[in-house]
Order: sequence, then C-alpha cells, then structure tokens
Amino acid sequence: MRFGRHVGVVLALTLATPAAARADGSKPPAPLAELMKEAEAAWGGLERGRKEGATEAEKKEANDLYCKKAAALARRALVYAEGHPEAPEAPELLAWIFVGGLGGYSAKTDAECDAAYDLMAERYLDRDAILPVCRIAWNNAGKTHAEAFLRAAVERSPNLNVRALSCFSLGRHQQSLARLAASLDDPVRGKRLQENLGPELVRRLRGMRPDALKREAEALFTRTAKEFRDLQPMGPDFPPLGEQAEGALFRLRNLEVGCTVPEIEGEDVNGTPMKLSDFRGKVVVISFWATWCGPCMGMVPDEKALVERMKGRPFALVGVNGDDDRAKAKSVSAKEGITWRSFWNQSPHGPISLKWGVSGWPTIYVVDASGVIRNDNLRGRELDQAVELLVAEAEAATRKPRAPR
Repeated sequence: MRFGRHVGVVLALTLATPAAARADGSKPPAPLAELMKEAEAAWGGLERGRKEGATEAEKKEANDLYCKKAAALARRALVYAEGHPEAPEAPELLAWIFVGGLGGYSAKTDAECDAAYDLMAERYLDRDAILPVCRIAWNNAGKTHAEAFLRAAVERSPNLNVRALSCFSLGRHQQSLARLAASLDDPVRGKRLQENLGPELVRRLRGMRPDALKREAEALFTRTAKEFRDLQPMGPDFPPLGEQAEGALFRLRNLEVGCTVPEIEGEDVNGTPMKLSDFRGKVVVISFWATWCGPCMGMVPDEKALVERMKGRPFALVGVNGDDDRAKAKSVSAKEGITWRSFWNQSPHGPISLKWGVSGWPTIYVVDASGVIRNDNLRGRELDQAVELLVAEAEAATRKPRAPR
C-alpha cells in the first residue's frame, strides 16, 4: 500500500480534530508559509549544533534532531496535500518536500519522498508547480518511485514543460544508474559506494546492464534535443533544453571512464591562453568549481594539500571556474591560496560546462598521464588515493628500461 493511500485513511480524523483537542499532541496540517518558517528554524538549529568547536557527538545529535523535524514537516505537507487536492498549495507543498531542504536529506524522509512522487504522478502532472521536482528527480537514481514519476510525466503529462523536463531528467537518471552499476567494483570507491547504497539497491544494480541504460539515456537526450529544443522550463537563467541535452550526449559519449579526455582550449581566470593538452604527460584532476559553490570552496583546503604533496611529481590540478564575475574569482583565488590555473567559463552555464554536460558543482574528473579518464567525482581521501595510484603508475612507466633495438 502506498504511503499516500495510508495518509488518506487517517486524513478525515486528522483534519476534523482541532489542534487543541488532539490527544497525541501533534500539530494540524499547515500551509506552505508556516512549514517554511518551521523548516528555517530547524535548519538554524542544525547550523548552531554544527558550530565550530562542537564535538562529534553534538554534531550527530543536532543532525538527528534536524532529520526528525524534517520528516515530521514532510508528513504534515503530505497530509495537507492529500486532504486538499484542489488547493493551489497542494502541488506546491509536495514539491517543497524535495526543494525546501527536506527531501533526500536522510533516509528518514524516504517514505515521505516516495509518497510525494506517487501523489504528484497521480494528480498533478499538469501543474507547473512540480517542475522543480522534474528537474532534480534524476538525482534519486535507484529510487523506484522517482523513476516511476518521471516515466509517468513523460508518457502522460499534458503540460509541455513538464513532459520536456521529465524526458531530459529521465535520461540523466538512466545515465546515473549506468554509472553506479559500473562503479560498484571500482578499486577506489566501490566499497564505500556499496555501503552507502545498501544491499537491496546493490543487488538491483548488479542485475542491470550499463550498456542498455546508456542506450536508453542516449535516446531520451536525443528526443529532448529534437522535440523540446527551444524550451526553457527551468526559466530564462538556464540554457534551452536542446543545448543541455547536447551537453548530456557529449558527456555520455566522450566523458565516461575509459574515454580519452576531450580538449579544452580557452583562457584562464587571469586572461592567459591555456589548453588542457598542455598538461599531457601528467596525472590531471579537472575540478569544476565556483566561489558561489559551498562544497567547491569546502574542497579547497584538501586541494591545496594535494597540490603540495604532489609537488615535483607528474601531477596537475586544473580548475574550470563557473563565476560570472572574473574579478571576484581572481580575488577569492588569491585570498584562499588557489595557486593552480583555472579555465574561465564565464558563468555556471558557460561554454565549457555546457559542452561537457555538467549537472552539478563541483564536478571532478581524474585523468591519467596518457589522457584517459580513470575516475570521476571523487573527493577527499578517495581522490587522494586515486591520484597517488595514477602518479605512481606514471612514475613507474618513466623508469622502465627501453627495449633494445
């Protein structure tokens, strides 16, 4: 039985009982503005709990409390949407579960997210309010409710923007599944990946064929580029879907592990010409970063340490900067001690990131000394490990005696 149906069973009692009369002390369903206010307060508590100097136990306690509050807020949004199907806020509340900082934050909100996907597929495929969910649902690769929602939107939505964005997002979803399936036994991240995914999803992934998933992704991206080329369902700040789909196709065909890395030619943040091939012969970490990207800036200390450790060895860190303010990129680089060169991408949707189909910041590629992509989207210790292995491999190759002629 779906969670949404279960909500419906208890809905009459929930809505009919005044808040003051509830024996269990629970709060009544709330409209979006109230939930947003409570979510902001919950997030503030999390930030205070994770303040500098907090112990690991205190951080865990703050995180657990936030997750508990987030799940409760999500359930209240679901109850309201289930009980007020005609209310304009109903689809907005369901979307808010995903884009309001709650959905996907922890496994404690999985049931609420699944129920929201089902309810949107059942009732609201015609609404613009669900467009933000269509945009991000691909990132829930392996979640059967997310995939079912996207397929329902592609097949049944009368809303052109919903149908178009879901087509593109479903392609990303299948591509992401293929990447996960192919990475399960990766020597660097395979063990950690399996632990994070859990045994049930790992079993499902092992039964999938990455080549078949890639073919479906390619077909969905091709359809998006042809059928929905000029649409901008995410708004004017985003490129037309056709351009995004072409980037996704380029990534699928040219940026998988085992591909020779494509050339990048342009200029760095300081205006000096540079090419990616200038670094051939070295192990290269390509990092798409920006000053507005918190996780990107959070990686800087580790990147600085990596560059320092690799000094004098065949290694280079090469950035692709996604700021639209070059002066800010330069000043932040100087302040943070970012000494490695970065291509100037002009904006988050600039020519390099658009061509490469970058779907999130940061995006990381690890390229060996012969120019072959060996890993992607590693961070921290796993990135260090991958680089060390490849640099040692490159150094060993240069020490091999040449065969006599």
